[in-house]
Amino acid sequence: MYLGPLEGFQDQLFRPVLGWNRDNIGLLTGRQGIYKLALRWEYAFAVSGFQVFNLDCAIRFDVFTITEETRKRRVSPEALLEKILVQRAFTPYQILDSLREIYSSTKENTIYFILAPCKQFFDGDVQDDEGLFLLEKLVLLLERMRSKQIPIVLVESTKYTHPNFQKIFPKLVELSEDLWELNVVEGHSYLKIRKAKSMYEIGTDPNSKQEFIYG
Repeated sequence: MYLGPLEGFQDQLFRPVLGWNRDNIGLLTGRQGIYKLALRWEYAFAVSGFQVFNLDCAIRFDVFTITEETRKRRVSPEALLEKILVQRAFTPYQILDSLREIYSSTKENTIYFILAPCKQFFDGDVQDDEGLFLLEKLVLLLERMRSKQIPIVLVESTKYTHPNFQKIFPKLVELSEDLWELNVVEGHSYLKIRKAKSMYEIGTDPNSKQEFIYG
C-alpha cells in the first residue's frame, strides 16, 4: 500500500506520526489524554490527504477535538471531516466483526485508528473466560492485519484493573512495531517514543528512544 508523507507539521505533537513508517501497527497508550491526542493525529493525517477510518469501541471519538484543530489552522471543518469515517462497535463480537471487515476490504491511502479496543471485553456482561478467549481472537486478527501491512494505530488506556488486561496488554505491546506512551504530570504531557521489541514493562523501560514535552 502506498502512503505519502505527512507535511507541514513541525511541532513536537506530531513528531511520532511523522516518524512512523505506516506499514505496521502502532500503539498509543497511557493513563489519560491519549484519545484527544489520537484525534489530533487523525486531523494531521486527514489534512495531509489521507483517509482516516476510526473504529470507536467505547465512544471516545469527539468531533470537537477535530474542529478545534481546523479553527486553529484555518481549515474548512466540513471538508476535513469528510475524510474521517467513524464506525462504532459496542460489543466484543461487533469489534471482531469490524476488524474482519477492515482486513478483507482495506482501502488505499487510509489510516486505521482503533480507539479502546479492549474495554468492551471487560464488560460485566462478558464472562471472564469468554472475554479472554475473545481477546485472544482480537490479537490473532491484529497479527493477520499486521502481516498484511495495514497501517493501524491502536489507542488503549493502561487504567484497566481487570485481570484479563494484565494477560492481553503485553501481547498488544509485542505485536506493535511502534509504541508511544503518554504521561501527564502536573498539567504537562510527556510523550515517550519506544520500540515495542525493546519494551518489557510500561513505565520502566530503560531503552526509551525519545521523549517530547507539550501542553
